[in-house]
Amino acid sequence: MSTSDNIERYLHKHAEDIEEERKFPQPRKNLRLCIVIPALAERENIGLVLDSLKHGSKRLDCAEVIVVVNNSTDAFDQIVQNNLKTIEELGNRDGDRLPILVLDRASAAKALGISTAGVGAARRAGMDLALRRLVKVGQLNRSAIACLDADSPVASGYIDALLSVFDAPDRPIVALCSYRHPIPEDQAQARAIVAYELWLRYIELGLLLSRSLCAFQTVGSCIVTSPEGYALADGMPRAKAGEDFYFLQKVAKVGGPESVFEMRDAIVHPSARVSDRVPFGTGRAMLRCRDEGVGIYLYAEPLQAFRDMRKFFQVTSESFENFDRLSKDIEPRLARFIERKNGWSVLDGLRKNSCDAEHFTRAANEWFDSLQVVRYARQSKEEQEAVWIFESITQALTDLGREELISGLNVPDQANPEFSLQVEWLERLRSR
Repeated sequence: MSTSDNIERYLHKHAEDIEEERKFPQPRKNLRLCIVIPALAERENIGLVLDSLKHGSKRLDCAEVIVVVNNSTDAFDQIVQNNLKTIEELGNRDGDRLPILVLDRASAAKALGISTAGVGAARRAGMDLALRRLVKVGQLNRSAIACLDADSPVASGYIDALLSVFDAPDRPIVALCSYRHPIPEDQAQARAIVAYELWLRYIELGLLLSRSLCAFQTVGSCIVTSPEGYALADGMPRAKAGEDFYFLQKVAKVGGPESVFEMRDAIVHPSARVSDRVPFGTGRAMLRCRDEGVGIYLYAEPLQAFRDMRKFFQVTSESFENFDRLSKDIEPRLARFIERKNGWSVLDGLRKNSCDAEHFTRAANEWFDSLQVVRYARQSKEEQEAVWIFESITQALTDLGREELISGLNVPDQANPEFSLQVEWLERLRSR
């Protein structure tokens, strides 16, 4: 199926009908990038994000922003009023250099239903509108849709960096910007966000070590997709949380792991604030650090769990002809984890439906995706003793042949870890 056929299929079968589309100005002929920003009670932050988009980019005429101001029909009045004021102020904002389209999903007649309201539904509405507008322009092989958050400013040159990647002949299906959480002046918050980002980057190293199909970070505000990639994934899931993770998993499974490209020159600064809006993510992590202490992230999942997974993915190929050896050749702890998930019958079914060892290995990797890898690692942490994250990072980088990344760095002392040294470790990992 061709790119245009995939997009047409998505628009016909899955895309939302955006009523406001007919009321918005026609897209400029040179439009190549739509930046979609869901906003829920973000009046105080959205302006800073919009301002940051203009910094350092010379191709603003090729971009536009779609802000989806949203809340559920049962939202507190304080949230609704914040959103309505946001809509009003965005309507008065100068959009000559960088047009801003405001999609109202907050007012009484347009608010999202209770069962579907959330960041996933908001992203999807904005991205469906973006896809329709890019189709009108007719340059889909040079276009992109970027996800951003209303509290996450970008580094200078963000728009030009995205356009240069998706303008190229070898443009990716989906790309991920780099991310760097700002480190607050408040010491407690600073220690919390450094611990959390260290953990995020350690988990990514673990996934790389495990040779998972989905060994990449899944920060929602870093996702940039081609129109084709968006259609291949059947759009952004309407999940209340984790929509970014599920979207990227779908892309990797449909297009292969090489379909997700890492962009080093486009940087997003996700907010480091405390929040309980969603059950996981940065806001929830900051909340946990406040309530439980930063040790929940500085004492991490054992690296051995990821090594167990690497062995599992290796053995699957060898067990295509002799399935019984799979449960015998992997770690007993992992075998018990699979048993509790009724996984052996699933894996045997995947093997029987695979034409050869390569296809079976791919199918097993898709079934045991990165979410399951992290769950196994978390269970290993509960069953064994948690590990000092700096020691595990050292071991992971050594296994990956990247130990030079932390050359000359001391390992922070567990009893009294020097914060400036933790920050130095984080900066080295950010440069990976």
